[in-house]
Amino acid sequence: MGLLSNISEFFASNTYVQATEHSIATNELENSIEDLNGRYKLGHTTLGDYIKFGVNDDFPVILEKMLRQSPVHSGILTKKAKMVVGNDISYEDTFLTTNKAKAELKAFTNHCGGNNKGLYEVLTHAAFQYEHKGALALYVRWNKERTKIIELKSIDPKGVRVSEPNDKGEVTHYIVRRSFGYGANSVQHNEPRKIKAFNKFDKSGTEALLYVANPYSGNPYYGVPNYISAFHYISSDFSFGKHIKNSAENGFSPKVLATFIGRNMSSEQKREEYNKFKESFTGAEADNFIVSWVKKEDDAPKFQPLDVANLDKTVDVLSRLNDAKILTAHNVTSPTLFGVMVSGKLGGTGNELVTAYQIFRATETLPNREILIDSVNRILGTVGYDAMNLGIVEEPINLESIKGANTEDVNTQG
Repeated sequence: MGLLSNISEFFASNTYVQATEHSIATNELENSIEDLNGRYKLGHTTLGDYIKFGVNDDFPVILEKMLRQSPVHSGILTKKAKMVVGNDISYEDTFLTTNKAKAELKAFTNHCGGNNKGLYEVLTHAAFQYEHKGALALYVRWNKERTKIIELKSIDPKGVRVSEPNDKGEVTHYIVRRSFGYGANSVQHNEPRKIKAFNKFDKSGTEALLYVANPYSGNPYYGVPNYISAFHYISSDFSFGKHIKNSAENGFSPKVLATFIGRNMSSEQKREEYNKFKESFTGAEADNFIVSWVKKEDDAPKFQPLDVANLDKTVDVLSRLNDAKILTAHNVTSPTLFGVMVSGKLGGTGNELVTAYQIFRATETLPNREILIDSVNRILGTVGYDAMNLGIVEEPINLESIKGANTEDVNTQG
């Protein structure tokens, strides 16, 4: 082999990198559910085995903790769900021929989810679960003849697991309980229930569960929200909050290096001196100075502020970048729609807001609303209630309405 060939082979073998599924880095959330696309792991209950959701069967619990970590993330989820369900529901009863049947339909829409929980409340809960956990779960119970729906409610997908599929890989049942994972058997009122998967062609039984997963999950069994790619940014938002809290408690004073000179102290004395010094500069009402009495000037402690150059600007830039990444993960078209400030802008104009809202409504709100309404209609269709033409009532948002709202605010302030 010639010299040029050897050189070519050497550099090729040392620069060529083959991408594999194990060589691509990802975040902890994705790693937690990676097994679901291959050989899944089983959990066990007295009513049968189920497919675990996450390494420790706690993936939905992680999502709940993330919800409480970031105000930006939490606010986006809440507002997205509100935009999906609007202000109320609309329906028709003209397909019914008797007053009794119309009264029964009204009673159903007012109380189908339980006492004082009507169909709108069911949709509201389901919409938030879908935005938050990437899935919604609707429980339905019929009378024995399956001519009436006695109960229709939305349950938290956190408490739903896929029962082990049959030989054909079909999901026929779900295991439902309040919580899964470590210590689930010791939780009070946490007995498992095995409920048949909803199938409009199966007329047997009086109860079923319809589990609807986010179609973009890429997961064969469970729904996964789109925002999991922003895991590190949502966690960082929590860290920014802690930084601000610590700064407020310390009176926004810089960190200080204190050097005690010429003092021959024991370890216990050093620890006591350190605690006194720390307590003086900790808390919202902390002292801004410290008094030290020494016998000789040479024994006076030396104080040196630990000031990081441009720290405030760095934190501000990183915080805004962090917000932008969270917004992107939620497919938000305009930050101002969700109350997030944009650097260099006081706020969007009326035209910008309306355009951003219309784009977001077309790309996010309406598709998710269609999934929600279609899911409910699949259940309503078992008793003919799909003919009620279920819809969502929402306030129209356009340039005229924004101008009217601004005028009203000005008149009120005046």
